Amino acid sequence: MQFIVHNLDSTDSTQRDVQRLAAAGAPEGTVVTAHHQRAGRGRRGHEWWDAPGQSLLASVLLRPPSPPAAVPQLSLVAGLAVAEALELVGVTARIRWPNDLLVDDRKVCGILAEASSEVSREGAGRLHHVILGIGINLDQTEFPAPLAGRATSLRLVTGRAQDRDAVLAAVLAQLERCYTTWRTGGFAALRAAWLAHALLPGQIVRLPDGTLGAGEDVGDDGVLRARAADGRLLSVVSGGAAEEATVHAAGH
Repeated sequence: MQFIVHNLDSTDSTQRDVQRLAAAGAPEGTVVTAHHQRAGRGRRGHEWWDAPGQSLLASVLLRPPSPPAAVPQLSLVAGLAVAEALELVGVTARIRWPNDLLVDDRKVCGILAEASSEVSREGAGRLHHVILGIGINLDQTEFPAPLAGRATSLRLVTGRAQDRDAVLAAVLAQLERCYTTWRTGGFAALRAAWLAHALLPGQIVRLPDGTLGAGEDVGDDGVLRARAADGRLLSVVSGGAAEEATVHAAGH
């Protein structure tokens, strides 16, 4: 996969920029980065805060030949890719299911996967594209009050300033590797590596009924197995891509 990177100084949202490019027919591997987002978003509609020039903010366009049901796995694929990229710059991060990365229990990276599908008149679904939004805290030395106890940066962890271009190159290289492996072997081919970087077992997760449970494992299909308070073992699909999915009616 060849990456085509568009570097912006400031934008409302790199996700929106790539969405527009995707609708115009941009190829897989199109990337938009920005030094600052005025309206960045995280999962579940939360605002993504960044200080200008201190974060790596990137959105990547993928066009996998997969059914829409496979999309949530890409949140896990992206989390593994970033974890491996951070190792290359000397930082060991753990994946908090489905797609946050933590260092010493503080968030250093968040990932947002958004999928767009087409539905034919016969009701069949076809995946149009997936946009992976990746936000990594690079050079922050402090955070606003609501985040101060929950966030960290590569600079705080390593004690040195970060090379944004080098981190981006590492992320894209690992994403290409993980994505290629996923396309040929599914999540099963990445499961062991993902688990080796994850906080499972034992991570507290929210179950489909809104209660809390303890994550135990992730299957070859990327589905979380979590234990409810009453002892039931439940399956939980990653919401990172599915909950953000947008469906467009096809014209045929």
